[in-house]
Amino acid sequence: MNFRWTSIAAAGCLAIAAPVGAQDIELPKVIAWSAYDTGSAGHAQSIAIGNMMRSRFGTTIRVLPGRNDVSRMTPLKNGTVDYCLCGIASYFAGEGVFLFAAPEWGPQPIRAVLQAVGDYGLGVAVAADSGIETVADLKGKRVGRAVSSPAIDVNMEGLLAFGDLGWDDVEAVEFSGYVNTLKGIIENRVDAAFALTTTTVNYQIDSSPRGLKWLETPADATEAWARYAKVAPFVTPHMVSVGPAIDPASPLPMAQYPYPILVTEAKQDSTEVRNIVAALDAGFDDYKDAAPGANAYGIDRQILSWVMPWSDGSVAYFKEKGLWTAEAQENQDKLVDRQKVLAQAWEGFVDSAPDGEDAFTEAWMKARGDALESAGHDVFFR
Repeated sequence: MNFRWTSIAAAGCLAIAAPVGAQDIELPKVIAWSAYDTGSAGHAQSIAIGNMMRSRFGTTIRVLPGRNDVSRMTPLKNGTVDYCLCGIASYFAGEGVFLFAAPEWGPQPIRAVLQAVGDYGLGVAVAADSGIETVADLKGKRVGRAVSSPAIDVNMEGLLAFGDLGWDDVEAVEFSGYVNTLKGIIENRVDAAFALTTTTVNYQIDSSPRGLKWLETPADATEAWARYAKVAPFVTPHMVSVGPAIDPASPLPMAQYPYPILVTEAKQDSTEVRNIVAALDAGFDDYKDAAPGANAYGIDRQILSWVMPWSDGSVAYFKEKGLWTAEAQENQDKLVDRQKVLAQAWEGFVDSAPDGEDAFTEAWMKARGDALESAGHDVFFR
């Protein structure tokens, strides 16, 4: 496989001495991670972070751009990189579901290093001329479905559950990808689709004759949120202030999850991880305004009790900063045990698994669910 690397280093930085205090954070000369492709926000953030790391700590970030979830996760799995700046697919990899419920994958020992928790949100984008006011109003309406993207599909399914609906309650219109589902609103092929509020095509919808409206998912709708989280356990309530058709002075109650997420594997040296997190915190002011959304990596924005366990190195730094709580430790212990249960279930399953992609996946998902249930863990993505 031919890899296309991007070396992130500020011009002329080679002779810059590390500032006072940087000697307390020892880092490798080169750190390799995979990230989103050139031109994406995630890649731009990598550049901003890399420039800071080079100028302050003399460390070069080598970035391997990837066009999709698998191409970003594969280098982490095979050891080409030690870190991945990934999306929610990294959580799916840890769970061994969707694209990762396959013989060459299975549940991966993924650990979070640092999250980007921004001001954007996610929810249902609808045509303003559709008359749709609430998620429940989607019943019988045309809703875009991205058949090639499990992450997009499960997000929309969770939002439908918020309105006590499922795919059978709407007219699902299939598209080849995420952006095309949103373009379907402009083309009057659908009335609604899942979206991140900052996706570029949303601005086109807003300026089109149909207009743009966002459906709210308020945090105090307890029963609706319970249904939502059962389908998409990685989402959390969020007041959204960024995106077209959103007044920053009047944020909308919607949802969010960290994106991107810097992840590694459980075996990664915890001291190195601690020092990377410390460096990203110490140099935060140097890169937070250097790329769109880079301020989302602030140490005070981290969702400590989430669905993905933290690297031991990250936990060590959170403890140093006085951020780690008893609740976070309880959640961490539960998630680490969950990974062990999944790994043991996979080990006992894979050698005697049935042939054929569909048969394999079906059998694995049953074995996975049985193992989690027996160990007292919630079962998602049956």
